[in-house]
Amino acid sequence: MRREVAGSEDALIGDGLSPREKQLLLLAERGLTDQAIAKELGIGLATVGTYWGRIRLKFGPLSRTELVAKYLKEEAAKVVESLREDNQRLLAEVAEHSRNAKRLKGILDFFRGLIETAPDAILLVDQEGYIRLANHEAESLFGYSKDELLNLHVDQLVPERLRQVHAEHRNEYDSRPVKRRMGQHLATYGLRKDGTEFLVAATLSAMSTKEGVFATCIVRSLKVEKP
Repeated sequence: MRREVAGSEDALIGDGLSPREKQLLLLAERGLTDQAIAKELGIGLATVGTYWGRIRLKFGPLSRTELVAKYLKEEAAKVVESLREDNQRLLAEVAEHSRNAKRLKGILDFFRGLIETAPDAILLVDQEGYIRLANHEAESLFGYSKDELLNLHVDQLVPERLRQVHAEHRNEYDSRPVKRRMGQHLATYGLRKDGTEFLVAATLSAMSTKEGVFATCIVRSLKVEKP
């Protein structure tokens, strides 16, 4: 009964081999004779013959070449299957990353839309005072294009006579970045690109990121312009 199972074409060589028997097949695959295998493994030639007998007992009366070929074919199939599984896993991960990227893009597009359509000017200013983001209303309010606003120092949007005070207020805010309103008790003026001044009220809020603390500044014109 054992020989019938062993001789079945469905029997897998690798599944029933001992480590020593696998060594034997791998050395035979390298072209070593039984004498060379015996020397390599430090065993007698008769012992090598015994191992071949055990292998044939398990898998049928195949020739030495057939046993080696069958074993190598099975090992190659295992490698291919492992690669296929890895490929499927990677494809699944890529698909998941793609879905996440699409969701993130949708969220970013949504918030960009909110910022761009906001009725007030919105500026994102870094710790050095440079503008990193500006919406369409900020362009209209200050008279600069978006490209001009980006990387412009926020002090350029304040009349020169007020810049020192503004810088002090900004430094104070950077040291204690909490939400606060500006211009409630003291008139605050903005400066357009063409040099005209206008009264504004501004709200500041801080946002910590890996790149440092950014201040979000929401600016509203009070419509009472300096003559």
